[in-house]
Formats: sequence, C-alpha cells, structure tokens
Amino acid sequence: MRNRPILLVCLAVFGLMTGQQMVNPILPPLARELGFSELALGIVWTVGASGVVLASSFWSRRSTSWGHRPVLLVSLAGAMAGLLAFAVVAQAGLAGVLTGPLLFTAILISRGVVFGLAWAATPVTAQSYVADMTSGTAERVRGMSMIGAAMGLGMAVGPALGGVLSATGLLTPLYVAPAIIAGIAVLVALGLPRPQANRVRPVTVQVSPLDARMWPFLATGFGMYLAFGIVLMTIGFLVQDRLQLATQQTGQATGFVILAGASALILVQAVAVPRLGWTPLRLMRVGAVVMTAGMVLVTVTADGLLLGVAMAVLGAGLGFGLPGIMAAPTLLATREEQGAVAGLVGTSNAITFVLGPLLGTGLYEIAPAVPYLLGTVLLAGLAVFTFVHPGVRRTPDAAIYATFGSDTSSSETTVGDR
Repeated sequence: MRNRPILLVCLAVFGLMTGQQMVNPILPPLARELGFSELALGIVWTVGASGVVLASSFWSRRSTSWGHRPVLLVSLAGAMAGLLAFAVVAQAGLAGVLTGPLLFTAILISRGVVFGLAWAATPVTAQSYVADMTSGTAERVRGMSMIGAAMGLGMAVGPALGGVLSATGLLTPLYVAPAIIAGIAVLVALGLPRPQANRVRPVTVQVSPLDARMWPFLATGFGMYLAFGIVLMTIGFLVQDRLQLATQQTGQATGFVILAGASALILVQAVAVPRLGWTPLRLMRVGAVVMTAGMVLVTVTADGLLLGVAMAVLGAGLGFGLPGIMAAPTLLATREEQGAVAGLVGTSNAITFVLGPLLGTGLYEIAPAVPYLLGTVLLAGLAVFTFVHPGVRRTPDAAIYATFGSDTSSSETTVGDR
C-alpha cells in the first residue's frame, strides 16, 4: 500500500469533515437566534444530505473517468465556497439584513445545496482511491480504517475548535471553517501525484444496491449511520434543553460532547482495530452491540458529563463497525466495480442524513426522548441482523494486522468469524 498518496487523500477527508463539524454544533443555537424551529434546521440538513445522495454515484463515476485528484479538488473548492456563502448569509441574518423566507432560502442554497453537492465527492473518491491502491483483505481494511480515522479526527477537531471559537461569537467558526478547507485543498493540490497521461482507466461497471453481495452491508451501514445521524443532528437541542444552557454556552458544550464521541471513534479505529485482528464481520457485530449500549445511555442520562460518556460509547461502536462496513463490499467486488461500490456505500450512508435530520428533529418536537428510543430499537435490531443473516456472514475471513504496512495475506472464506 502506497501510504503517502493515501495519507493525502485522508487529509482531504479530514479537512472536509473538520470544516463541516466546526459549523454543525453552532447550527442549533444559531437557528434559534435566527428565529427558525428545530424542524426548519432539519430541512436544511436534509437538503444538504439529499445533495450527497444524488451526487455520490455521479462523483464515483467521475473519480474513475476524470481521476481522483481533480474530483477531490473540485469537492474541496465547492465545499469552501458553500460554507463561505453560508457565513455571509448568517451574518446578514443576525444583522437583520436578511429575514424570513429570503434568509431561509439563502441558507438552504449555501449550506444545503452547494455544500451538500460538493461534500458528496470526497468520501466516495477516497474510498475508491484506497480500493484502487490496495489488495487483499487485511490491507484493504487497514486502508478503509485510515479513511474512517480521518473522518473521526475531523469529527473530534471540528467540534472542539468550533466550540472554542464560538466563545468569541457564533460567526467566528463559520468563517474559519472555509479557510481551513481552502488550506487543505492547497496541500492536496501540491502533494497528490497527478495521474499518468497515458494511464488506461478501467471501465466503470454498475452495481445494483439490491445485489445479493452488497445489500446486507448497505443495510447494516444504513442502520448505524441513521442512528448516529439522529443523535448528531439533535444533540445541540438536547444539550441546551437538558442542561438549561444559554445560546453561546450551548455551542461550546455541544462541541465538547461531540468531541467525546469523535475521540472514541478515533481511538478505536487508529489503535484498537489494527491491533485486535478482527474480521470485518466481527467488527460489524461488536459495533452494533456497543452502539446500542451508547444509545441507551443517551436516552436516559440528564448529566452533562454522562452525556459525553454516552457519546463516547456511541462513537466507539461506530468506530468498530465502520471499517467492516466500508471494507466488506469492496472485497466482494471486482476491480471494475470498485468505483460503483464506493458510490453505493456513500449513497446509502448519505440517505441516512436525509432521513436523520427530519426524523430526529420531527420526533424531538414530540418529546426529547423519542428519537433516542427509536435509535435504541433500530440498533438492537441491527445487532440481531448481523448475527443471523447469511448475507452478512458472506465476508472474507481475514484478520486485521497491527501495522498499516504489513504485507501479510490471508485466505478468504464465505462464512465465519474469529
């Protein structure tokens, strides 16, 4: 596995996730300052995620036909432009220059449409790039773990940085986020190798989401991401309401609660997953069980510290499950199918962030505990699914070794767990 280019691709994922997560903890208190309801913010999130759903397959094909480098750069530039426009719109809204439907429409276009369409390209391109640059079960899962760790690191750094910066005002993180993405884009442009001019690009082969090899893993990822998305999109409201905080305090507290979950996700993917030597199947099973426990804690706790612990457990569960979900489908696909598979995984995950905001915020308006009760039932059912469904068991039975540079190979079987 060629580590340097993969690290640069992971840097792009990290930059995009950091920029996004710097802004997300600020959105609930900002929405209330601008006079919008929880559901209105859910609509903004849903529109952005819808752009990801609609564009993921398109970008996965472009990563094959155009090459990974130009797609990554287009994605980062578009995300930067969307967040910068959103910052300007939010400032105009707080100043009273924009109000009502015009303000909401401007937010919907900048933070929803533009940012969502641009964001869609980076994760699927990163997955496709790792699949193209790696071979064998262990190496593939390690590469996907690096992407997951980059996402987790961005989820940790973003909220923490956003929370600290929000002490100087809600607008500060909104302007710093696009600046960070711009800096990452420059580093990727300078460091990621250009493709060879005479490179023969593989023909893109379409893969159906109902393909018997794929849908069990898409369903597993869908369930985990939907549950996590419900929490992520409502945690700002939950923190403010349960802890009875003011607007500025809410941004900081939410950032640090999300930081707890993201830090656990990073530790699991960067430390535990490479050293435990578990198969993709076992990672998915453990992830579903641990996430269920975390969701129960989120549902019942009313203490700020315990809420951080609950998010840490939830993040740890996703940290176990994510590498297995990302790796298993690519190991069952041919080289020509890798781009399409990455697009399917990206689309499936993105759909959860279409449903999650509307479902989470809508149920939260009924009663604050309702979305988390639903998440608990969903994750418990998912844990059972990973143990009993034969399609999930059709995964390569290979351990994940401790070092990313290992050349160890192992045989593949259709069933079993270690």
